[in-house]
Amino acid sequence: MKKSLLNNILIGTLAAAVSMVGCTKDNNDPDPGTDPGERWLTVSGALMQDEPGDGNGGTRVYSVSTDDARNPDVAINVFDNGFGVKSQRTARLQSSKDGNFLYNIQYTGADGGVFNKYIVNGGNNFPEADVSINTANYVGTSPRWAKVDEQTGIAVNVTNIQVINDDNGNYLATRGKATVLAIDLQDVSIRGFKDFEFALSAEDEALGYTIWRLDAPALNKAGNKLYIGTWLRKHIPGTTTQDDASAPRLGTKTIVLDYPSLANPKVITSTVTTGDNSGYRSPMSYAADDGYVYQATHRELPGTGGSHILRIGQDNEYDNDYIFRLDAALGTTDSYIYTWKYTGNGTGIVLYRDGNDVDGVARVDLNARTATKLNIPVQQINFSQYQGITVVGENVYIAVAPVGQDGNIYIINSRSGEVTAGAKLINKPGNQYIGIH
Repeated sequence: MKKSLLNNILIGTLAAAVSMVGCTKDNNDPDPGTDPGERWLTVSGALMQDEPGDGNGGTRVYSVSTDDARNPDVAINVFDNGFGVKSQRTARLQSSKDGNFLYNIQYTGADGGVFNKYIVNGGNNFPEADVSINTANYVGTSPRWAKVDEQTGIAVNVTNIQVINDDNGNYLATRGKATVLAIDLQDVSIRGFKDFEFALSAEDEALGYTIWRLDAPALNKAGNKLYIGTWLRKHIPGTTTQDDASAPRLGTKTIVLDYPSLANPKVITSTVTTGDNSGYRSPMSYAADDGYVYQATHRELPGTGGSHILRIGQDNEYDNDYIFRLDAALGTTDSYIYTWKYTGNGTGIVLYRDGNDVDGVARVDLNARTATKLNIPVQQINFSQYQGITVVGENVYIAVAPVGQDGNIYIINSRSGEVTAGAKLINKPGNQYIGIH
């Protein structure tokens, strides 16, 4: 193991010497575990397509060691020196806990839905595994997905949203079908598949409410329940047309399935808030050390306390006595959590926007329900497309750079909150760094 790792480091060092660039990689496992020492970190960047920061022109990646990621004398230029991950638009990337593999499901286009597995060898050396699978026949060409453990990725989608009437032609609902696919990350194969209708209450459906997007799947600590985040919409009753955005909203909802069977779908509802928990290209729920699943929300209505962190108990129901409003914790208004990472010992790192449209990074204490804004330069930062926060031992790695401008990797100590600047990120006009995997 040490010999293999040393060989990989030598390859990465030679690549860095030629290009003077490096990259970082993220661990999406909710349990950071003990400090494994040296590992690859893969930095990802999204290219502009039509407008600066749209991120729709494809994705490039580059990997460096954790030592190089922490070194402010190292310069990383993923756009000139990185490897182009297959995807017509922004790739949806996940990584193995040890940093040795990078996973992707291509998003849209002729190969949308194709799952690829890459071996991380350092620098821009990402040979692709011999086997790939096409998930499009199950979850379409634009699935949302996440790694839920080291063996499995879960891809989800909502399809065939349509108006449903009774036998007499009376409107009942505007409803879609959930599709859930389990991917074996080790053997690169399909492990299981289920599709089902997920009805809300008859009263809510009659008013036009529906779940129109699924995302951000996560497992509970016992590994026997799968939680899937939702994005709710209200349609004009009898149509598939979205109702006015000011229409009343329902409580935050999560779909719960048995795992690994993917059977017995159940919708649970938080009465604490009405935000969505589907995320945007990033996980939103994590199983913590205490057995609870903690879940961030966003797209809250103005004046309702901003984004919340909710929790689900081991009974697979929301704990509605747990109130954690980010506005109150940070002293801001209308906060919006883009994504976050559970970092162990009841703490997490949150990437958010405040009511003044200024993005920031905060450390949250889930037990005390407090948040501390970290001293990281984030002027003109937009974390809206951010995908990967990596935890290696007590160190949390994030990429911070404005669209089209240079930035840095920042390393946060999850215990103390201490922040240090690491490797420099070299940017190009219109492009942005979107994660460390």
